[in-house]
Amino acid sequence: MVKSDNTTTEYNFEIVDKDYPAQYITIKNKRMVNPNPDDLKRIGSERPAINKALNTWTEQPVEELLFSLPVIGRLSSPFGLKRFFNNQPKNPHSGLDIAAPTGTTISAPAPGLVINTGSYYYNGNTVFLDHGQGLVTGYFHMSKITVKAGQIVEQGTKLGEVGETGRVTGPHLHWNVYLNKTKVDPALFVPELSESKEEKAQ
Repeated sequence: MVKSDNTTTEYNFEIVDKDYPAQYITIKNKRMVNPNPDDLKRIGSERPAINKALNTWTEQPVEELLFSLPVIGRLSSPFGLKRFFNNQPKNPHSGLDIAAPTGTTISAPAPGLVINTGSYYYNGNTVFLDHGQGLVTGYFHMSKITVKAGQIVEQGTKLGEVGETGRVTGPHLHWNVYLNKTKVDPALFVPELSESKEEKAQ
């Protein structure tokens, strides 16, 4: 690692494969599993806006790496699950799902800047926050969005409400965390969840 004063520090660590469990989900709206040509056109048109949000890099230092949970609810699906929709293999689960009744408040887990809001095919009503230096978070399937792009939020600021828009089986928040465009487990940033993971690993 090269530091700001140009000194270097070497760290040795081992990277090992992780075997995530499989999850089988039945989606009643078959177009959410096998989109038709018009759906695919919409999905393609949405991609540039989503990519722009994920490619965000600002020099603003990250104010807070210890996140609060954005919504009070049941942790229904952890990060990394091997997913099968209607028995078809799909991309692994990219975030953390928190089940809660429609209308439950979703709050910013840390200070940030709203860089994108929109309604997307798979994600439904969505908000992206920039926390600085490549740390971006996403909030999907909302019933209501209460912030606007360009708005600065503090930890605890209401972003919107839980819903079931996009590809869902019920009301919940799908929460994503990205580090330099790479999806990482949101639980690593929440003290009570990361401590639980460490205890299970021991």
